[in-house]
Amino acid sequence: MVNLLYVGILLVFIGVSLVFISAIASEKSSIKSAGGIFIGPIPVFGYFSDKRLLYLLFGIAIAIFILGLVLRRFI
Repeated sequence: MVNLLYVGILLVFIGVSLVFISAIASEKSSIKSAGGIFIGPIPVFGYFSDKRLLYLLFGIAIAIFILGLVLRRFI
């Protein structure tokens, strides 16, 4: 379990680093973003700057929700 904690921390660090590097290296000033959060098993959407990103985020959130429901029955 401790190994998964280190892997998770490493993945978050790599993700933040990639976003930071791409923001610095980007020549375009138009950055699109979207974000959401899960409260319990229910996805809540916080913000978005592009409708396509909202639809993508919504699809991913619903997929994670369904995966959680399916996996809950096996655990």
